Amino acid sequence: MSRVKKSRSMKGKLGKTGTKEMLKEQKKARKAASPSKFDAKKAKQRKDQAHRKLERLGLLPEKESEQPKVRPKRFTFTPKVEDSVSAKVEQAKSEDSIKNDLLNALTEHN
Repeated sequence: MSRVKKSRSMKGKLGKTGTKEMLKEQKKARKAASPSKFDAKKAKQRKDQAHRKLERLGLLPEKESEQPKVRPKRFTFTPKVEDSVSAKVEQAKSEDSIKNDLLNALTEHN
């Protein structure tokens, strides 16, 4: 009886366990899963270590003074400049029309 060489390819494994679609689904699920605590912790440690190294070598950019962000007040009334200007123009027009009407009325009688 001859020995069969173990296949390292996915094709060989798929023949026994499942279809290619199933493998794709497993891969998607693995990618979508949230990272484990161990991985997150190690990533944070690596980042901190790199930060300390840059600081030690003096390559770290200078940190700007952090000012607290000013949050805009909500629901504040701000009158529009255009509205006040247009209201004044309309008022002037209405005054002019009243004057014109009165002058027309007076000139008609004479």
